[in-house]
Amino acid sequence: MISDSGIRNSSVLATAFSPGDFTAAQLDRKMTNGSEDKISAYINSGSRHVVLIDVKEGADAKINILVMNTAHLPFQMLVKCAPRSRLNLFEYYCSAADDDYFVAPLHELSISENASMEFSMINNKRNGSTMIGFSKARLSEGASLKANYVYNGSSVTKMKGFFDAAEENSHIEVREIAVGSEKQKFDLNNFVTNSKPNTYAKLESGAVLDGSSLCMLKGYAKVEKFAKGSTSRVEEHGILLSEHAHIDALPDMAIDYSDGVSATHAAATAPIDKDALFYMMSRGIGRPEGKKLFVGAFMSKYLSGISNPTARELATSLLLLKAESGTFGALPEISMRNVWAAAK
Repeated sequence: MISDSGIRNSSVLATAFSPGDFTAAQLDRKMTNGSEDKISAYINSGSRHVVLIDVKEGADAKINILVMNTAHLPFQMLVKCAPRSRLNLFEYYCSAADDDYFVAPLHELSISENASMEFSMINNKRNGSTMIGFSKARLSEGASLKANYVYNGSSVTKMKGFFDAAEENSHIEVREIAVGSEKQKFDLNNFVTNSKPNTYAKLESGAVLDGSSLCMLKGYAKVEKFAKGSTSRVEEHGILLSEHAHIDALPDMAIDYSDGVSATHAAATAPIDKDALFYMMSRGIGRPEGKKLFVGAFMSKYLSGISNPTARELATSLLLLKAESGTFGALPEISMRNVWAAAK
């Protein structure tokens, strides 16, 4: 558990300390120094906690983290997966009470040769709060990463990520979905890069908006020179449940090498298909239930990559509750018993 008052930890894989305790070796392994981005610069300079996660060579690890703040909380999560290791990391962000604070996580994911990682993040903080985040991932040869971001809570969410398939045969899949109501605002900006031959990089972004909520989906993909045999995909889709909601889907792509490369980008936003809804109603399904089924089917695409059953069930429950009632920040009626392991 990470909070503004400290860190409670029962995992032998994780080490927590203050930024002032960085050793020279730990600084050398950092991918960000704050010079490339204002969000990164702020979190690097203002972090209250740093967590190092080291998964040893050939190991298989699963870690669940609860993030709960009652004050402003910038912190860093530095993850290193050694060769042939596997890590499933799940982070759940919530509020201890009504708050107008922000949480600002910085994630660095370093995935070595033939290692694999699944990273899932759910934001369910309460109304009035803010989430600001920065992620950076670098994959070595034969490594794979599946990153799943679910944005349900906070009045304002601003996230940026850089994901680099840096060596041959590395594989990146990034999925993110924002479900908004009331006056929520989301600014989601991700970059995926194919740096070497025979790499795979895909970014799928989605939004379901009600009320007067707003969302910007800014996905960018780049295929570097001589990245022969690579595949690059950017897809952005949205559903508008209200005439006052708004989505800006802005995919972009740069291809510096076209020999044997498959690269596509696409975007589409629209209200719920009236004909499909009418068809369901003609088969005896009520309008509210038909709307729920339609939205649930759309959201399932972005939740399908979550293999952690706790994370998947929680994300599904939260988003369906949001689609029905428009509320956020509360925990739905599911059991969380024995999920969070914390030292007493």
